[in-house]
Amino acid sequence: MEARHFDTDVLIAGGGPAGAAAAIACARNGVRVILCERDAAPGERPGETLHPGVEPLLAQLGVADRLAGVTGARHSGIWVEWGGARRFEGFGGDERGTWQGYQVWRADFDAMLLGRARELGVDVRRPCAAGGVLADGRVETTDGVVAARVKVDATGRARWLGRALGVPAEPRSPRLFARYGYVEGECPPRDDAPALVADASGWTWTARVKPQLYQWTRVTLDGEQAPADWLPDEFAGMTRRGPARGADVTWRIAERVADDGWFLVGDAAAILDPTSSHGVLKALMSGMLAGHLITAVVQGRAPAAEGAAAYQSWLAGWFATDAARLAEFYRQLEG
Repeated sequence: MEARHFDTDVLIAGGGPAGAAAAIACARNGVRVILCERDAAPGERPGETLHPGVEPLLAQLGVADRLAGVTGARHSGIWVEWGGARRFEGFGGDERGTWQGYQVWRADFDAMLLGRARELGVDVRRPCAAGGVLADGRVETTDGVVAARVKVDATGRARWLGRALGVPAEPRSPRLFARYGYVEGECPPRDDAPALVADASGWTWTARVKPQLYQWTRVTLDGEQAPADWLPDEFAGMTRRGPARGADVTWRIAERVADDGWFLVGDAAAILDPTSSHGVLKALMSGMLAGHLITAVVQGRAPAAEGAAAYQSWLAGWFATDAARLAEFYRQLEG
């Protein structure tokens, strides 16, 4: 098989944080990468709250010094009202002071990571969508057929490669549906810190993502969607920015997340609802780990089976730990 011609060492489908992190981890070690991103330009995604612990990861990716340019707000913790009185949960601190998280604008954050990938020589193709996987392992894309040693699915809930390979990802929770949107105006309580507030039917997240721009997310526990005109009470009277959008956030993990010649990263591998607060963090971590393992395999420093097994073990362990923590979190609502 190694005698075959390959257009690239790695083909990554999806240009979000997981795909970009995998591309950077490979490219900085001399591995050839083609990254296909379906959308012509960064799309609007929910603003993301990043824990201060993301800083070392971004430093490894070479973009820590650029984070300020995509940050709309900083805060030292989160207000939580879940199974009891409202309380402030701070991120902590050290001898240098209080740790502060980041509220980033996802379109800018994703573009920052892809820009770094390009700097390292990644062939970023957009718009370019991955399609069918041919019998010989080559991939049909809208930019032509690509032969790659390793394929990486970073297409999120679309699960391009997982579906093509017939890898199931069965639900691990009752159906959960998130609706989210944006409002413009002034909401001083949210300027200090985001809030997570639970009630009998679900929970609501509110945060400032930029000056005079706020994001809300509503997750219902019965699988029903919040009404299209719904807004959190604290945003009543503010101006809506665009229509509300929705997404299925039912917990899932693929039965297999890696094997000889392929890896699933980010939401293509596993999904937990946003209360896990680890979405972008885990996307970066999964992409980086997959990238390091792929590099070792491509460069002949590790057998493909061992690399896939190590990744499978890590991701399954993370999912089990966070799922157990979230399940306990939800049990507090029942008490």
